[in-house]
Amino acid sequence: MRNLTILLLSLFLLFSCSTFTSTEGPEWTRVTPHPASAVAFVGSGTGSDDSSARAAAYMNILEQLGTELGYDAVSPYYRELLSTNAISSLSASIVNTYSAPVNEGTAYYAMLEIPEDIYYSSRSEEYSAAIERTDEIGRLLDSSLESYRANQDTDTLLSILRALDLSLSGNVNNDEYSPEALLDKAIGYLENIGIRIVSGSRGTDVSVRMNRMRGIMHPAIVNGLVEVRYTMVNGNGGHIESSVVLRTDGDGIAAFFRTNPYMLWNGTLYFSAYVPQDLISSIEAKAPEGFLDPLLALLENNTVEYRYVDSGNMLPANTVISVTEYGEDGLQLELSSAYTAFASYLSSASAGGFRVVIGEGEEEKDVVSSLMELYPDLDNYILLRVGIADSDSGAGRVYVLAEARLSFYHAGDEEPYLVRELTVTGGGNSEEEAGAEALRRAGTAGAGMFLSVL
Repeated sequence: MRNLTILLLSLFLLFSCSTFTSTEGPEWTRVTPHPASAVAFVGSGTGSDDSSARAAAYMNILEQLGTELGYDAVSPYYRELLSTNAISSLSASIVNTYSAPVNEGTAYYAMLEIPEDIYYSSRSEEYSAAIERTDEIGRLLDSSLESYRANQDTDTLLSILRALDLSLSGNVNNDEYSPEALLDKAIGYLENIGIRIVSGSRGTDVSVRMNRMRGIMHPAIVNGLVEVRYTMVNGNGGHIESSVVLRTDGDGIAAFFRTNPYMLWNGTLYFSAYVPQDLISSIEAKAPEGFLDPLLALLENNTVEYRYVDSGNMLPANTVISVTEYGEDGLQLELSSAYTAFASYLSSASAGGFRVVIGEGEEEKDVVSSLMELYPDLDNYILLRVGIADSDSGAGRVYVLAEARLSFYHAGDEEPYLVRELTVTGGGNSEEEAGAEALRRAGTAGAGMFLSVL
């Protein structure tokens, strides 16, 4: 009995001498609550007594508040909060306090509540924008992961690049969303996208497969965006670059077919992962010079080339094209403006293998008969007849109207199976100069019409 009494007395003395720790305080001192229609901040501080510990805790609250509002909250609110336990302009007040002894001092906890509507309206515009920007980047990155799990890697890449564009637009509240980190992430995904030619049966009919370069079985990339770049002829016969975007099927296959008649008939197709130029331009406009160079270099290095030669529906060896030019009186001219422009345009389009000659005859039936006699045993006879229809002048300039008719004949036919017509205008300082310009434009336009049929 005496031993039991000694044991109980020892336990009493042990616990009565213990000091409080943070785990012994109220739940709100460990986990900040989320009250309805309000925002809570819990601050803590230590001091030699309750007063100094309380001052440290209130300072801690205001430091947190300033971080969330986006501006200094200590200078305008500290004195008021310390003396009144409230901040009148924010309708905020201290709703809970707790203190406990610690080594040679006091630990103090305080909780401040602010009405939710006042809290959000008090944020600085810049900070609110940073929060929205950070949230949107987070959503884009979540979307990129969903796309990757579905093997839609180009959608993954575009989501990350859009997040990168946002991160360059202003401050963000997450170090993992820095432009450098997001660029590295985009490069990592792009490195894993591969394209290879799987078939090229005739001319520009080409299929490619897009797949991952790493991972088990190198899975196909589905709904992948493949950009195909090629060279075409513009309205003046010059070369410009054009492109089309294809989407891969469930097997990662995308097929390209000629849909642009002005695409070169002998050239190169360039296949690459698609990144919109406006997105690239937006990033480059916000980033330091050269920032995007590693990604652009990788895009170029991963581009696959395919050389092609296409002749369309007519073989040059079995086709002859005549160009005949007429004056306003209907008589054949000795000029060759339309003929030269027509032949030059075909040559620029890499379709120069077609035989182009100057036709003879006042009427179409005369021209086609002459052509079939001069070039027998061919399959296709094409006639371009260009004539000056009218002229006018004004403000020191002369304007001439020219009409053109493009007719397609099969060997032995007396009537064309296809006819295309157009009208153009040419200007100059004299009627002769304006007429030559009108005929030249008609020849160029006629060549474009021929390629559209071809």
